[in-house]
Amino acid sequence: MIAARATLMLVTVATVGGCRSTPVVIFPEISPPIVWPKPPDRPRIRYVGELRGEASLGAKPSGWDALRAAIAGPRPLGIFSRPAAVAVAGERVFVADTGLALVHVLDLANRRYLVISGSPTDPLRVPIDLTIADGDQLVVVDRGRAAIDVFDLDGTWRATKRWPELSAPVAATWDQTRQVLWLLDVAAHACFACEGLQQLGQRMGERGGAPGQFNFPAAVTAHPTVGLVVADAMNFRVQVFDGAGRPTVVFGQKGDAAGDFARPRDVAVDSEGHIYVLDNQFENVQIFDRDGHLLMALGQAGQGPGQFSLPSGITIDDQDRIWIADSQNRRVQVFQYLPEDASW
Repeated sequence: MIAARATLMLVTVATVGGCRSTPVVIFPEISPPIVWPKPPDRPRIRYVGELRGEASLGAKPSGWDALRAAIAGPRPLGIFSRPAAVAVAGERVFVADTGLALVHVLDLANRRYLVISGSPTDPLRVPIDLTIADGDQLVVVDRGRAAIDVFDLDGTWRATKRWPELSAPVAATWDQTRQVLWLLDVAAHACFACEGLQQLGQRMGERGGAPGQFNFPAAVTAHPTVGLVVADAMNFRVQVFDGAGRPTVVFGQKGDAAGDFARPRDVAVDSEGHIYVLDNQFENVQIFDRDGHLLMALGQAGQGPGQFSLPSGITIDDQDRIWIADSQNRRVQVFQYLPEDASW
């Protein structure tokens, strides 16, 4: 009887493993496409889809995992609680979740999912931002622990860094041109350059309203031709700096007209140098040229495609895909920038 049961289990495993169904498409084609601006204007942004967690990968259990699911029932799948920021390396998507105090990792190519919780002795508490540094490191900014954590892209923890100058770190970006990591601290009203994740170097900014000064800055991103872009939140503006740390472009003001800001929460830059400003009070994204002239806007309050509820993070990958952490809707929305010569 025992031998028969063992044989049956092996047959079951072989059957389940050998009959794996084709995974569902993560981002199914949408027809007609959802685009911005609306026709008859030429579209520049196309809606791609959304991610809500592990289930979005569409992977089916196989082998022993399938057998365990058949016997004990399916295990709970990881879902986003309060996604705050997104970073992308190839087809691996990293989502900082302040509600669960962890980082979700979704490998879109291999349909794999894992979570990053930090060091076993000093786990993540409020992972509010993340960035890919030097192509092979994930840097996580933890506001709750005033710490910067470094991981391999497979989720292996490498180091936790703290500096006395950083009491309230909220954002980070890798500056490929200068080969430094920029860290932004909201309490210091400043950005700090960090080389090799060792000592902090150049400080940029202090509290104030003049160009080059900040008032509770919220986000920073670096672009090789545009420069360093900072969301100067409570000055209701965006500042762009050159390699020497000099402000070259300053745009925005408090208001409710096109091009104004209510709470600029994050910034990103596409391959053509357009600056995207995510405003989580307006619940939209406004897109500017590198001189600060408004080009178009995307989004409004709601739960549908291109609608947001307290969005908190935006990143643009090397394929010009736009990833937005739609926090209160518990999802990441994905869009595609369409350059002038794109076919769609």
